[in-house]
Amino acid sequence: MNIPESGIAFDRIADTYDADSTNALVSRWLRRQLWAWLATLFPSGSYLLELGCGTGEDAVWFAQRGVRVLATDISPRMLALTEQKAAEHGVAARVQTQLLDFDRPESWQLPENAFDGVYSNYGALNCTANWSALGTALARVVRPSGCAAFGIINRFSLLETLWHAAHLDLRTASRRWRGKAIAQIGGVDFLIYYPTPRHFCAAFGAAWQPRMLRGWGIFLPPSDLYGALARRPRLFRLLCGLERCAAHFSPSAYLADQFWIVLQRR
Repeated sequence: MNIPESGIAFDRIADTYDADSTNALVSRWLRRQLWAWLATLFPSGSYLLELGCGTGEDAVWFAQRGVRVLATDISPRMLALTEQKAAEHGVAARVQTQLLDFDRPESWQLPENAFDGVYSNYGALNCTANWSALGTALARVVRPSGCAAFGIINRFSLLETLWHAAHLDLRTASRRWRGKAIAQIGGVDFLIYYPTPRHFCAAFGAAWQPRMLRGWGIFLPPSDLYGALARRPRLFRLLCGLERCAAHFSPSAYLADQFWIVLQRR
């Protein structure tokens, strides 16, 4: 398989990804909220497909709770780190890895109706705009009534827009509005796509029924501002409390940095 630019980019930052991103204070807090939610969707004994596993943080957490995971990514180095992390935590038997290109889901060699559900975290699906083909492919491999739970970086982030506009950086303030932008990671340029919740649902196809929608990042800032917030613990605690309250109102998903959506296979 030819590795696209996004895979090369994440290969280059894989070895420092946990230190730079996973272990950030805000990132850890958001992940704990997400895990509490995912635990209600996917109980022990489930078999899950993960799209964009990164260094395996979520796959290992699931495996420790008796869930089997096929962890996939377009970055070979991320997959190697996932295998290493699973072995270090004693759950290698429950975590398999596979290289998948999210731009070409029609080429996937996955068994039909094999998975109880599928999930993707931290905007992995923003690296493709081929959501229609993705929805079709997942409808083939996820069992009827199975759930898809995705964290998607939103097209409009109110906090990001206000912050950068206040600093007179209008280009950054409006970077998502066209629905796509050039990202540079690890010295590699590639396109990132930003759907709205409505756009993503429509593209994913009629095989999937919306079940839940919530926003994350109404009061907590985008990742490029995590460091500033970590230095202000009282402000951080206040914003976390506000975030918990706002996240349960589905309209917040249209203004948040990310939206979390659950779709159910018809």
